[in-house]
Amino acid sequence: MSALSPLPQTFRPGLAAAPYQANPASVNRVKFDARVDFTNGGYVEARDFLLDIEGDSVTPERLAEMIVSAMNLLRAGPVTIFAMKIVRRGEHRDS
Repeated sequence: MSALSPLPQTFRPGLAAAPYQANPASVNRVKFDARVDFTNGGYVEARDFLLDIEGDSVTPERLAEMIVSAMNLLRAGPVTIFAMKIVRRGEHRDS
């Protein structure tokens, strides 16, 4: 996947981040690889995961916030974004 900025990058999403709202009518999505480490141990990884986005871009920092919010990850610690790419709905394999 191509990146908008050098990756991987690690972020610590803040508690005040705007919540993620899925929009099935959005034209674009972000397809990404990421890892969320938990403050109490363990982690989850995502490969080729898709989230709806408004507009045609998203920053890696905002993506980290969206991942934590969309998955309702309590005790989320650092989020590492390994790859991200903007794709148009229907122009990728998601079934």
